[in-house]
Amino acid sequence: MMNRLCLIGVLVLVGAGCGGAIDYVVDPDYLKEVSREGQRWIYDAENEIVVALDKLDEAKDIRLKTRRRIRDAEKAVERAEKRNKRLGVEVAEAWLSYLESLEEWTEDNIDLMRLGVVVARATVEQAKAQVINREDLLGGKGFAMGDYKEQYTTLKDEFDKDRKRVKKLRKRARKRNKKWWTLRRRFVAQTGDYDSGLWID
Repeated sequence: MMNRLCLIGVLVLVGAGCGGAIDYVVDPDYLKEVSREGQRWIYDAENEIVVALDKLDEAKDIRLKTRRRIRDAEKAVERAEKRNKRLGVEVAEAWLSYLESLEEWTEDNIDLMRLGVVVARATVEQAKAQVINREDLLGGKGFAMGDYKEQYTTLKDEFDKDRKRVKKLRKRARKRNKKWWTLRRRFVAQTGDYDSGLWID
């Protein structure tokens, strides 16, 4: 479990990296007299930022790995062309096509995960607003909680819409992967050569 000081550092970094999308941020002065229960409520919401950042890091790692695989696949195409076997070239090119499609997905997935961090920030601000309203703190019952709720809802709707589009890109990449597997099986069946198929795995 991340300690409070560490989490504050994370929040500062998030603010610097994903700024501009959050219009409504609760004034810390409103939370000076928050109860322990309210603090726990906010802290639980803040953990969503940590989860969102982890997902963003994972998405970046996948992109990096995919780019390395593309470089290897390009070399595999060159080797296949030197062998001058049509089906072998087709298999290598199909593998490269799959990886290029996968890279397109990774790029959009990173953008989606960045938006996920912003949604998590909006979740935190909404949680703060709810605590202020519930505990009748400085802002009290007259606190404009609706702005925070609308901010979260708008960003979450945008995230959900983008997620559907990103899923379609992933599905397209999987179809290209299936095409590669079909060609690779045909190559092995025709040549009995399992080893040459492995240089594109």
